[in-house]
Amino acid sequence: MKYALLMLALAACSPATIGRPFAKNPRDQVRVGFDTKPVVLGSLGTPHRRFTDPEGREVFVYVWADGSGGGDKLFVAFNSQGIAYLVENVR
Repeated sequence: MKYALLMLALAACSPATIGRPFAKNPRDQVRVGFDTKPVVLGSLGTPHRRFTDPEGREVFVYVWADGSGGGDKLFVAFNSQGIAYLVENVR
C-alpha cells in the first residue's frame, strides 16, 4: 500500500505531456491547395482541438508538449471547400 501511494505521489509530480512528437515535419505532410480534411486526418490523426474562425473556416490544431517547456503547435486551416489553405507550425 505504501508503495502504491509513493508511486502515485511521484506520478503527480512528474511533468505532463500532451500529444506526441511529429514523426516528420508536418509542413511537409500537408499539401496546401490540394489536401482535404480526410487526407489531413489520415496523415496526422485526430487534432487536439478544432474550431471555426470568424469567417467560417475550420481550423485543426495539433499539439505536442513535453512537460518541460518544449513542444510544437500545428495549425491547419481549411477553406470553404474543405481544402487546406494554411499550414503553420509554431514552436
